[in-house]
Amino acid sequence: MSSVKQRQTVLVGSVGLSALLVGSLVGGLAMWRSAREQMRDPAFLRMQLESVSPESDSPDAGSPPALVRVGVARRKAIQPQRPIIGRLVEVRKATLASEVTGKIVDLPVEEGTPVVADKTVLARIDDVWCSLALERCQTQEASIAARLDFERLELQRQQQLSDRGAISQSELQSKQATVDELEASLAGCRIAQKEEGERVQRSEILAPFDGTVIAKHAELGGHVLPGTPIVDIVSRGQVDARLMVPESVVNLVSLGQVLPIRVDPLGDEVQGKVVSVTPYGPTASRTFPVRVRFDDQQGRLKVGMSVTALIAMGPEREALVVSKDAVLVRPDGSTVWVAVAGEAEQAAEVQPVPVQISARMQQEYAVEPETERGRQLLAPGAQVVVEGAERLMPGQQVRIVTLDGGPDEVAGPSRSRRQPRPITPQDSAGGRTGDEES
Repeated sequence: MSSVKQRQTVLVGSVGLSALLVGSLVGGLAMWRSAREQMRDPAFLRMQLESVSPESDSPDAGSPPALVRVGVARRKAIQPQRPIIGRLVEVRKATLASEVTGKIVDLPVEEGTPVVADKTVLARIDDVWCSLALERCQTQEASIAARLDFERLELQRQQQLSDRGAISQSELQSKQATVDELEASLAGCRIAQKEEGERVQRSEILAPFDGTVIAKHAELGGHVLPGTPIVDIVSRGQVDARLMVPESVVNLVSLGQVLPIRVDPLGDEVQGKVVSVTPYGPTASRTFPVRVRFDDQQGRLKVGMSVTALIAMGPEREALVVSKDAVLVRPDGSTVWVAVAGEAEQAAEVQPVPVQISARMQQEYAVEPETERGRQLLAPGAQVVVEGAERLMPGQQVRIVTLDGGPDEVAGPSRSRRQPRPITPQDSAGGRTGDEES
């Protein structure tokens, strides 16, 4: 490309870019003038203010009613309880070991095998050497017994000769010593027989109590020595819940006390008796081990399952109770939304009631309204929102639905305001009040 063409190309590009910049400047100036004129127009400003007015967000602005589910506030006797987390542990656990030396010739159990006390064979050790030693002891016993009989007869003869002065006293004493030695050897041989017989008997390892095999430490054909572990078993029939109870609660637990225990994986609740309170616990956690014993429910409860125990924190008392789902707990306080009846038939609206939580149960909270107005709204029998309260506003119209999803209370637009009253179960069923009938 020649230098003339390059200059023409550069010139054309420069002209186009300049035109673009000039056009943008003119367009921006026109938009600024238009916005300036709109800001001076009172009608335009009034329309903008109306579009952002808070009145447009009011519950009576025609927005559809919110869907909520409700529960009933009740006054009843409660006993504050504190949950303590624990786990199931075995009542007894044993490691069965060999008491003799030899090869394992039978190991009929596996992990998970149930065993019966003094009946189930856990392992058999080869007893051939013990049997041979027992036979050897029996042979030695017969030999010593025969010699002892002869020496006793000789002692009697020498006693007669000594009486006649035919032998010396030292000869008689020597024969007596021989008899005593043979008698001691015979007694030692009999003890050796018992020892070898005990080894033969203990070559068969039996279960010491009813339980289940949980681990194997040896296999068929292995050689063991005295003290070599064979299997581990844990007891069955009863099981303990081991709880680490905080120091602030441990004095509320006593031996023999009955505690409710919830087995978390099964969802079952059982009653157990406190069998031990250890007065020594880890320094860092400030907790103390407590064992609660109960039946293992025919093997349904397994060692290692997590449990939750409920420990009473005080005596029973009367309190206003709502579902724990009805209480919105925030850093600035707790709130319960109460469904109150509006003016129109089947109309319902919600009002917030600040409350203080006086006790926490597993599924319910005991609450106390903070204001007089709240005590009027949140009374026994009032319906409280248990689902859908996160985005409610005071006075908002709501539709109460049942657990099957059907409408239970449909809100209508209220044209006038009056003193709201708590909605009752008869209102939620669609019944009319005496004021509405009049």
